[in-house]
Amino acid sequence: MSEFRRTLRTFGRVLRTRYPSFLFGLPLRAGEIPIFNYHDVEGPELRGDLEFLAANGYRTLTLEEFLERRGVSRNGREVLLTFDDARASVASVALPLLQSFGAHAVLFVPTYWMGEIDRRSPEAALFMSWNDVRRCRSSGVFSVECHAHRHALVHTSPQLVAFTSPSMRARYDVYDWPMRDAGSQPQLGYPQLGTPVYAAAPLLSADRCYLESIDVARTCQAHVEAEGGAKFFDSRHAYRVLRSLHDRGMARHRGRYMDRASLRKLIASEFEQSWDAFARQLGSRPNCFAFPWMVGSMTALRMAREIGAVAVFGCALDYRYERRRDLPVRVFGRLKSDWLRFLPGEHRARLTAVLGRKVTTFASHQNIAH
Repeated sequence: MSEFRRTLRTFGRVLRTRYPSFLFGLPLRAGEIPIFNYHDVEGPELRGDLEFLAANGYRTLTLEEFLERRGVSRNGREVLLTFDDARASVASVALPLLQSFGAHAVLFVPTYWMGEIDRRSPEAALFMSWNDVRRCRSSGVFSVECHAHRHALVHTSPQLVAFTSPSMRARYDVYDWPMRDAGSQPQLGYPQLGTPVYAAAPLLSADRCYLESIDVARTCQAHVEAEGGAKFFDSRHAYRVLRSLHDRGMARHRGRYMDRASLRKLIASEFEQSWDAFARQLGSRPNCFAFPWMVGSMTALRMAREIGAVAVFGCALDYRYERRRDLPVRVFGRLKSDWLRFLPGEHRARLTAVLGRKVTTFASHQNIAH
C-alpha cells in the first residue's frame, strides 16, 4: 500500500509540472534559456550531450552571464548546465570533459557532505572533498554555489513506510534516507539494518518534523543484528516480525513532534551552516542556492533572501514559481539532464521514441518516504 501511495504522489507531481514546449518537438520559446541538472555523471552520456550542444550551436553560459540576462536569452541558443550534490564523478569525469569542450557550468555544493562527514566512511567516497571543490572553481569551468548543508529529509509523521533492508540500501541513494533522531546529533546517510522509516518530506519544505522513538529504532536494529544481520531478511516473515516489534515498542515509547521554534531553527541552520562553510573553505559567500528535490516553503525562500541569495534554483516541478511576482527571491526551474537532447537541432530526440523507456525509468525510481 505504501508503494502505491508513493506512486500516486509522484504522478501527482508530474501532472502539476509545466514542461517547456521544446520537449514536445516545438521550437524554443522566445528568450528561453533552458537549465539542465546533472547529479552523478557518466562520461559517455555527458560527452554525448556536449557534442549535441556544440554541433547545434548552443552556448553554455556562465552563472554570471545567466544572472546578467535575468534568465532571458539574447542569442537564441543558450543553456545553463548545473551539477548538484558535488559527487566525486563531477571532479573526475565532468570537469575534464567540460574543459575539453570549453563549456561552463554551475556546481551546487551540500556543505555537510564535503566537511562534516567522516572521510573514512563508505558515504565519503561518493562525494568530492573541499580540495576537489576548490579545483573545480579555480578551473574557470565551474561557478560554485550552495545546495544546502545537510540536503536532508525529515520524518513528518509516525506513518511507518518501511524497515531498512539490504535490498533497499542497494536501491536507494544516500540522500533518500530521512534524517534520524539519535540524541545529541541527528544521523544522516544509510541507516542501520532494521531501522524504521516513516513518512518524510524535504526539510526545507516541511511544516512539521516527527522525532521518532530512539528506543523503538534500537529494538528493531538489535533484533536484526542478533538474527544474522542481512540474512535475517531472507525470511519471508522478516517484515511481519519487525512490524510486531515496532508496534509493541510504540505502545510504550512513542515519538514526538518538534516544536515550531525548533523546526524553524533547524531550517535556518541549513542556510547558516552552509554559508559559514563557504566562508571558511572558499573565502567567499554563495550568491545562489539550489533547493534539494524542489523549492521549499515561503519561510525557506525568505531565509534564502535574508542570508544573501540573489536567485534560487529548483526542479521541473518549480516552473510554476517563475512568473510569480510575490516571491521574496527569484526562482528558476530546471530540467533533468536526460531532456537536453530534446532541444531543437540535428539528431534531436523525439518524445514518442523514448516515452516507454521514460515511463519505465520513472516507475522504478520512486522515493522511499516522500
